[in-house]
Amino acid sequence: MYLYNVFLWLYPLIARCISPFNAKAKQWLIGQNEIWDRIHQLAPTIKQSIVWIHCASYGEFEQGLPIIESLKSNYPNHQIWLTFFSPSGYEHRKNDPAVDFVSYLPFDGAKNAARFIEIVQPKLIVFVKYEFWYYYLQAAKEQNIPTLLVSAIFRPSQIFFQFYGGFYKKMLSLFTSILVQDKSSYDLVKKVLPYIPIEITGDTRYDRVARSAATITKFDWIQKLSQNKIIIAGSTWKEDHILLAKVASSLKKINWIIVPHHVDAASIEQCKTYFPSAITLTELQNSDQHFTMPTIIIIDQIGILRNLYQYAFISYVGGGFGKDGVHNVLEPAAFGKPVLWGEKDEKYIEAVGLRKLGGGFKIKSSNELIVLAQALISNEEKYQEASVHAKKFIAKNVGATHKTIQFIKDHQLLS
Repeated sequence: MYLYNVFLWLYPLIARCISPFNAKAKQWLIGQNEIWDRIHQLAPTIKQSIVWIHCASYGEFEQGLPIIESLKSNYPNHQIWLTFFSPSGYEHRKNDPAVDFVSYLPFDGAKNAARFIEIVQPKLIVFVKYEFWYYYLQAAKEQNIPTLLVSAIFRPSQIFFQFYGGFYKKMLSLFTSILVQDKSSYDLVKKVLPYIPIEITGDTRYDRVARSAATITKFDWIQKLSQNKIIIAGSTWKEDHILLAKVASSLKKINWIIVPHHVDAASIEQCKTYFPSAITLTELQNSDQHFTMPTIIIIDQIGILRNLYQYAFISYVGGGFGKDGVHNVLEPAAFGKPVLWGEKDEKYIEAVGLRKLGGGFKIKSSNELIVLAQALISNEEKYQEASVHAKKFIAKNVGATHKTIQFIKDHQLLS
């Protein structure tokens, strides 16, 4: 516990030190400085019992959204208070209509936890996938507020399962119940916490992407591109841009749509250095030009990638060549399109599962990507087989949201 408290002391200090050079750290500090004003502004408008949902960042919100929507449907006499730790989640979703209240999570500590819970008075607390904050969990335990960890996934290398991880095992034990994605996670947690209700419910992201693919949004500007096939590269980083630039120079009869992971002005300018002939989506939308030849479009707007994948002949998902690992392969797979990504996918069971079923492919170099893309373009049977497997992979994994809500009902976590 001593080391945990040292971490709580160091984190804001480090954030302050790097904030002049790191926009995310600066945003987080501003959010923490303003957080109690925000909470006190929202609190008087509470009209019903609160379910508090916490998500680390934007990705976890996507995972939690199906649960949020189902809670609203099944428990209409409750309101949802959503918290984020990361600015990437809060800034994008602070006005989200799916929830009633949105704020940053006050940084963990005994006083902050007690104060927040006293103001919000949650009847149920749901943490999505990650995030383990000791003082919040302890305060909830003391007040007999049920806490639920959902869509969780665990690996043997995590501190909970090491001989020196006693405090973190204790933190995990503070949850009332834990819902995990797979049997491997179940076995790990059950071994160290045999008396806590643990259940395999799956990953709610499958429900999210399946629903999105069924209610798609069309983009008229796609009609300005030539009739050539489209490869969409989503959530890309510098390492992906270097690789894709080589591939694009070889596959010249293809329209490319590049969607960088960050779409701020500096990131877009950096991306353009690898694709000097490319134009941005904003430039395309402001122009009357219609292309007769293949081109490269760089997306400089947020929030459209998920629906863009419907137009892909092949999708490429970034991150697999960097330290963060491969990003969301489920969004393109939901449209029944072959999905390609970089080599660092071992920690991502959805990528491994999609690959094993034949709907996705891991590549290690630009040459490998060129060969595979050409094979999918030229071999209709191979392409259709991969497409069918991608669609089937999503279909066989939906249902985690229903299982989660059923668990809440069966265990009477909400009246």
